[in-house]
Amino acid sequence: MERTIDRRTRLRQAYHVARADFLQRARSRQLAVVLAVIASIGYLVNTGGVKLAYQVRSDGTLQAFHGEPTAAYIGLKAGITGAIVLLFGGFYLMKNALQRDRNHGVAQLVARTPISDRTYLFGKWLSNLTFGGVLILTLGVSSIANHAVHGVGPTTLTALLIPLLAFAFPVAALVSGLALFSETVDPLSGTFGNLCYFLFMPVVLGSTLTPVGDMLPGQLPLWVKSLDLMGYIAIYTLTASSLLAQQPVYAGGLPSVGTLEATRAFYWNGGAWPLWVYPQRLAVVLCGLCIVLVSTVPFDRLHETDPAEDSGWLLWASVPSVRSGLSSLLSALLSRLGGKQTNCDGEQSERPAIESLSLTPVATRDAGGFHRLLVAELRLALRGRPWWWYGGAILLVGVPVVTLVTTGAANISVEPVRTFVFPIAAIWPLIVWSDIGVRPVQHRVLPLVLSSRYPLKQLIAEWLSGIIVAIGVGSGVFAVYIATGHTGALLGFVSGVLLAPSLATAAGSWSRSTTLFELSYLTLWYVGPLNGAQPVDFIGATDASVEMGIPLAFVGLSAVLVGTALLRRTLELG
Repeated sequence: MERTIDRRTRLRQAYHVARADFLQRARSRQLAVVLAVIASIGYLVNTGGVKLAYQVRSDGTLQAFHGEPTAAYIGLKAGITGAIVLLFGGFYLMKNALQRDRNHGVAQLVARTPISDRTYLFGKWLSNLTFGGVLILTLGVSSIANHAVHGVGPTTLTALLIPLLAFAFPVAALVSGLALFSETVDPLSGTFGNLCYFLFMPVVLGSTLTPVGDMLPGQLPLWVKSLDLMGYIAIYTLTASSLLAQQPVYAGGLPSVGTLEATRAFYWNGGAWPLWVYPQRLAVVLCGLCIVLVSTVPFDRLHETDPAEDSGWLLWASVPSVRSGLSSLLSALLSRLGGKQTNCDGEQSERPAIESLSLTPVATRDAGGFHRLLVAELRLALRGRPWWWYGGAILLVGVPVVTLVTTGAANISVEPVRTFVFPIAAIWPLIVWSDIGVRPVQHRVLPLVLSSRYPLKQLIAEWLSGIIVAIGVGSGVFAVYIATGHTGALLGFVSGVLLAPSLATAAGSWSRSTTLFELSYLTLWYVGPLNGAQPVDFIGATDASVEMGIPLAFVGLSAVLVGTALLRRTLELG
């Protein structure tokens, strides 16, 4: 009986943790923007902006076949689209559930309550899962409404909603656990964790789908089906037979999802789901729950904002002599507050009269100058970084310079520097740039900054500090460009050092969070400099992108972004 009561108590505690956290999310304007984006995705799913299509090679030509927009097929598209959105965007939207409590001082209060770590983290996981459920529900409602207008056949609610529940919801449970786990591990709790997730998740997803190859659904072994992270293989199993009935030449292979050019259609209006789908999707949910349980191991209830600094104080305070000195200092402070002060002999003396005390008058408020503000922001940007970050920055500068010196300007190959070294240099200061525009909010000094003499110059100093860091990390690439006479690539270098600080300043000023900048910049960097997509190659990694004027366009975009950040600061000043 007592065990049952304890279980009910823990569930009630977890419920209230989840409820409080979700209500805090619901009050944010961010939720309204996210829901609007999800609703627009639901519109694209129904109108053909997002397609689920098979590539079929017939008579030497490659043709794309998409399904007719029946309720069953739209449901599959909505389910896989929701799973993709949650897998790649949900992590960043769900993260910071623990950090919010730490920023508002709630974590310190919770740490002194009887609630267990497991119950507290389970409540946070439920909050993340509820947030994901709201996104799924929004996508479902949008799909229903748009199918009633644009779809083919009857608008069957179960056909539209069950795939969302089967494919997107388990992914939400898994991502909720991963977001929570990253917050409990200090190295992964910030920008570095976001970068790792962004780079490794496509690799993980690809490794689960690669074994499918060109096998038809009936040829897939059970272990391949068990790796179906998003429900991709389940959709393949459901729909491939309908395509084969109309196109016998289809040799197998997973369908593609995205903005595809598919002009030919096949008809699929539902059918019985394979039995292996149900336990496999349940296993994905259980994986998310297991990650929450694992998160209790590194979770620190008394986590402070700056662990290194706080641990230093705790270490010094544990030394007896230091503890004795702190005790004496505290006694002296208390005696001063009580109207007495203690002299060197331990005797108490009267506090001096207020009239005899004075402060040093301020002769001028312009003594500091903008350069001191810039130096201060640059010190804030560079200090306290992990040792490996400084080492990597030194290598990014040193390797091109040493190669230039040893081989000579006439013999050095610029292509590796341009396509490999510079893209890495364009992402390496990400943990520095993420703080731009957000640091005053994170440290609760924004009201002081706004009431200071130079609120606009402070933002400009933050922006310039990011540019200086970018120039410093990319200085080796710059030296190679100058020495080899590749002046055309210099425009890409200018664009590379301007875009990230400008985007960070604008995104941080308007959203007051690092998530918007990190997600948008990582996407641009991954598609453009890393994979060579010319329309977004803002660093000019190829001659074609420079000839198209892409770097120049991003230089102009950087100027616009800085202008919007200054507009935001001006509006904050009233």
